[in-house]
Amino acid sequence: MHSWIHTKDIKIAEVFAGECAERLKELEKEILRLESCPEGNGLLGSIMKRVHGIKLGSSFIGLPAAVRLCREMELVLDAFKERKEPADTGVIDALLFSADFLSAYMSGVLESLKGSSTAVENGVVQMKLENGDEHELAVERLRQAREKSEAGNGEGCGLREEASPEEDADFEILKSDEFKRGLTQGIREQFLYESSEHIDRIENDFLIRLDADGGDMDTVNEIFRAIHSIKGGAGIYLSALPPQAPEYSELKKLSEVVHSFESLLALIRDKRCIFEKRHVDLSLSVMDYLKSFINAAALEEFGSICDNGIIEAIKRQMSDIKGSSGGPAQNAAAAGRQEPEKNADSRSKSVLAQSIRVSQEKLDKMMNMISELLVAKNSFMHISSKLSLEYDLPEISKEVKQVGAHINRISDGLQDAIMSIRMVEIKTVFQRMPRVVRDIAQSTGKKMELHMEGEDTEIDKTIIEQISDPLVHLIRNAADHGIESPDERLSTGKPETGRIVLRAYNRNKHVFVEIEDDGKGIDAAAIKEKAVEKGFISAEDAGKMSRSQLLGLIFLPGFSTAGRVTEVSGRGVGMDIVKSNIAKINGNVMIESEAGKGTKIAIRLPLSLAVSRGLVVESAGETYIIPLEHIAETVKINRSSIHQFHGKRFASLRGDVIGVDWLCRIFAAQETDAGQEELNAVILSNGADNYAIVVDRLKNEQEFVIKPLEGHLAAVPGISGSTLLGNGQVVLILNPVEVIQLAENNNITG
Repeated sequence: MHSWIHTKDIKIAEVFAGECAERLKELEKEILRLESCPEGNGLLGSIMKRVHGIKLGSSFIGLPAAVRLCREMELVLDAFKERKEPADTGVIDALLFSADFLSAYMSGVLESLKGSSTAVENGVVQMKLENGDEHELAVERLRQAREKSEAGNGEGCGLREEASPEEDADFEILKSDEFKRGLTQGIREQFLYESSEHIDRIENDFLIRLDADGGDMDTVNEIFRAIHSIKGGAGIYLSALPPQAPEYSELKKLSEVVHSFESLLALIRDKRCIFEKRHVDLSLSVMDYLKSFINAAALEEFGSICDNGIIEAIKRQMSDIKGSSGGPAQNAAAAGRQEPEKNADSRSKSVLAQSIRVSQEKLDKMMNMISELLVAKNSFMHISSKLSLEYDLPEISKEVKQVGAHINRISDGLQDAIMSIRMVEIKTVFQRMPRVVRDIAQSTGKKMELHMEGEDTEIDKTIIEQISDPLVHLIRNAADHGIESPDERLSTGKPETGRIVLRAYNRNKHVFVEIEDDGKGIDAAAIKEKAVEKGFISAEDAGKMSRSQLLGLIFLPGFSTAGRVTEVSGRGVGMDIVKSNIAKINGNVMIESEAGKGTKIAIRLPLSLAVSRGLVVESAGETYIIPLEHIAETVKINRSSIHQFHGKRFASLRGDVIGVDWLCRIFAAQETDAGQEELNAVILSNGADNYAIVVDRLKNEQEFVIKPLEGHLAAVPGISGSTLLGNGQVVLILNPVEVIQLAENNNITG
């Protein structure tokens, strides 16, 4: 079947196809609820309204395949409405299959309208989009479901409208290899993207819930819906492939696996069985198999996919369930959850807001433009000062300053708006961790539970992408090294089950992520002994180190106190990578631990990497910027109060001993403040220790956009990048953590 859209209606068609994606998501949820609640809260009326809206919109812009399918769905719903009885599995399956086809169909419409492959003739766009086999199958399943419903009611609901001969002829075109080749790539990408999203939700949300509460039938329904969507996408993808395609046989096997798993879920749901641990394990195995196919499809290498007898395992569990029956406790629990679900659903509808999808590339481009604007606005203050001091034009200087202040307010507003768009909840990372803890508990025989707090804390998406791997490693360390075996915990008076807490919160324009466990903790004395034994530090230097400095040794490359290397940890490379990856995004890591009681690791992160504020300083004739997030304070230090002991320089600051060094010495420049008694010092903090860095002048605070250095300059320690001042001067941005490390090394050797 062809579709003809007038060129004037292309924008309308794009908007309609995009809106249909959201409508169809809600439609799937309502169809699933229809199975157990045929008349509740006008549910049937809502479904019919959504289908009718899609039909009218499709008819307006010229999508006959969608019109025909929606018409059949309306006839089925009319028949169902006449019976006033709960729908059987056949009706629900037919409606869900049709919704899946419409979703893929609208995605194809949107892809085609945005692409360059559509043919335009006499102001009309002609498209060959829908898959004829899948469309006919959807229509036939709806007809069968309607006829069965009408037979059960003893009367018909009206004559079926037959397709026109022109439509039947058009469907034959869709069976051609040319049509399939044209859509295969788009369908493939759509299938991989949507399947990955479904798998992520199943693995990191739904199965975690069922692991804690096996009687949660609402979550079983959620998994069923997600698996059904994957199956529908696989069917559309498969029908678009020629049999000789390299992935054809593997995709066919995947369809069988998903179909079998869907049948298992339907059986658990219908018999109201408890979702046991073995079901969770099997589900995770299915997810692993699906992920292996997605990875292979992305790389176009299908030789290493192994199903590990997954279909046979599913059939065995189905046989076990068929031989048993669900208990009343499950039914009561599920019934008790139905009303809150209805209330939650009605609340979500009442606060439903309009939204628009924007690619991250566009947001990044806007953020870069805002960043450049922030640099440019600093020029106004420089020009204003120059007009007043150098050209003696105070009135013009005042006007320029006022315009600069106005531009400053606008740019700040734009920055805040774009920043809020880029912010995402940290739960997208947190949801991966329950699976990690569960896998380690099973492989080690330990008992442990993970508690997550502050999942709604928001942070820049670019930072979210960078902290995922470090968090996984820290959680693994807490589970493998921190939590003891059940016998060991009981012998020390602790609960048998270990506790790991993963929390996030905002404080002072930073996001803190903490990983805390109640395990055996870190023994500072053991770290000291191991570090000296492996030659990381000398015994003399180790004796001078504080407890926090000793704990910091675990971040050294190759350092590990593990007695043996396991699949999880013990090689001594992870913590070094954690620290370096966190440092790359201007964050730092802090450790608190007490032997026998537990460990807490806190990660401090900036809200965004795009724009920062810093203090402009001058040392040995050079100008630098120090990021404010690492500055504890600025102070005046008298030269006579600086003392030297064992090669280290230090001073007393309000009763605390603090290390001191000159920025010019750190960078091997000539000292220019030799005659000054009163020294300007910036107190830098790396999270664990403070250090005083002496500079010649403290200038002003200003916003800056960091530009990374390239080539050999990128490897210069103590420097993280460069930026432009308002007068066009290029200045270097310091990396405070590395500056402190350089100062400590300089003190020891100096």
